[in-house]
Amino acid sequence: MKNKDVYDSALRILAEKNVAGANDDYEERAPYLLAAFCAESAEADRIYRRVNGLTEAKTVNAVYVPLTDDFPCSPRFCAAASTYLAAMLIFDDNTELSDKLFDRYSDMMSAICYELPALVEPIRDKYFF
Repeated sequence: MKNKDVYDSALRILAEKNVAGANDDYEERAPYLLAAFCAESAEADRIYRRVNGLTEAKTVNAVYVPLTDDFPCSPRFCAAASTYLAAMLIFDDNTELSDKLFDRYSDMMSAICYELPALVEPIRDKYFF
């Protein structure tokens, strides 16, 4: 799946037409917003991949991910990414809808995290006493 597919899904959530030139502002902001999603969900994605025996994700630029690149997170995160992207794209124009979509995104991420088992990891000694 490409980042463009996530962007197209976000447009469908917003009932926006996906024709050239119709959403230039959205298309310009989408790579930055998708990068923010990937940065925020990186830890959950790392655990999800480890638990499900998937390969590790490649390191992603936390500022910009081109729409032509592959979606860097696991496929399980696509719906949440589309909803997050839709919420952020519409934020300036319709804060009420943006808030509803962000709540839906939060619920989706909570569901993903709820599915993950607890992991036993060593505790790092940061205080050196």
